[in-house]
Amino acid sequence: MRIVGVACLSVLCAVVLVACAPGDAETDKVASQVAAEIDSPPQTSAARYARKALDAAHGPSPSFAVVEMRDTPSDDPEAVTMRLVFRVHHDGSQDEWFPGQPVTACYDVGFNFRGLVREPSRRDCPVGATSVDPPPIPLREVPEGFDPALRSVLTGLPAAVAESDVLAVLARSMPGPRPVNPDKQTPEQPPVQDVALRGADVGVAYRAGDRSTYGTDCLLGSRVQGATLVWRPSWDQVQSGEVPCTAKTALDRRGTTPPR
Repeated sequence: MRIVGVACLSVLCAVVLVACAPGDAETDKVASQVAAEIDSPPQTSAARYARKALDAAHGPSPSFAVVEMRDTPSDDPEAVTMRLVFRVHHDGSQDEWFPGQPVTACYDVGFNFRGLVREPSRRDCPVGATSVDPPPIPLREVPEGFDPALRSVLTGLPAAVAESDVLAVLARSMPGPRPVNPDKQTPEQPPVQDVALRGADVGVAYRAGDRSTYGTDCLLGSRVQGATLVWRPSWDQVQSGEVPCTAKTALDRRGTTPPR
């Protein structure tokens, strides 16, 4: 009977890792919360998912760390292609009647281009593993200072203007990229500029980011029949593709009204 019991336990451990690896309800909850928080938008590498996990947990600490990150490319759209190992710790309880022991648990977590595809599952912690601290995800946004600058440029253009003239004025007048975001200390890159003319009408678009950088940020502006308008389409309109972030969209003045 003892042999049978040991054999059954071995099978249970192989099939249900939760039953054997260290961990408890509290560490399970932390791992699941962090995994859910970084599920969307999808990232393009394990290092970026690791960075998001650490940001969600307010940085590496004794209570949470990422101890492994690994990219595993695959042609299978359902496959896990980015793998992390979370390490979660709590100190237990000093309650006189119900003392709790400290717990350190590790979790395998899997992602691909869609986001989270393998929920956290307990595993033995890697021997000698240390926390990783990948670089920040570059910030992708159209800074707020672009709105008044673009309005000023469009309002000041002459009635008859060539595209080269518009590009020259924009180059002189629009704010330059900040080298570092002062809040998150992450490097910034300038937004992508798009310019289109339709007769005397002028459309300008500034676009930054994509699904891997918390979505696309968009600023549109146009001078149509002498009237200037600068606006930011709603996040939902841009992410869904309903309102493309292009100069043509600016000329057509789409996305000026938020969806209901």
